[in-house]
Amino acid sequence: MPATPSPRQASVASWFDTEPAHVLCQLEFRRLMPLLAERPVTPWLWLAPTAAWAALPDLPGRGLRLHRDGAGFAGDTRCGLPLPLPDESVNAIVLQHVTARDAEQLIGECERVLMPGGRLWLSTLNPFSPYRRQWRQHGLVVRSPQRLRHTLERAGLSCDGLSYLGPMWRDCAPGQRSFAPLRAACLFTAEKRTPALPGPTPLPVPRWAGTVAT
Repeated sequence: MPATPSPRQASVASWFDTEPAHVLCQLEFRRLMPLLAERPVTPWLWLAPTAAWAALPDLPGRGLRLHRDGAGFAGDTRCGLPLPLPDESVNAIVLQHVTARDAEQLIGECERVLMPGGRLWLSTLNPFSPYRRQWRQHGLVVRSPQRLRHTLERAGLSCDGLSYLGPMWRDCAPGQRSFAPLRAACLFTAEKRTPALPGPTPLPVPRWAGTVAT
């Protein structure tokens, strides 16, 4: 019998079902789709915060769509961590709105299942944005961009970029300019890189090499 979700879990999920969250969801889709189209993404893994966020437009190729469901995930399959995927089995991962509660374990799992050369796109709410007034009262706890970058790199993923999206304020006028680091959300782009194979060990040079006999 599944465990009853705690009030905190229910509150956290509820913000992602609000109208401001749906606006942010659409902004993320518009940013992510061109990025996914730039490179082959089969097979892919998409991890969303709720079922509504996982209702994606059709993506090319094969993939697995999951969304948070209590302490685990539901969607194309029902599972927890570790993810039911072999090592290095997916070429692209979208991880939307990782929380402080399981950031290390979830990012570590993404690194495990990502192929060498594969990409990870990770979005998170920006705790430094004035927009945080929208979600803090719902009990959400997120990590700073600096700490998330450190977590990604410690897991073995190289960060290629960090961009910001969304408004600063709930009533921010369309097209109003703002400082990017104060926008509502952050989007990391990271890649799984493998170290170069070591070259052949050079042979020791004899002491007489390079001398000329007289």
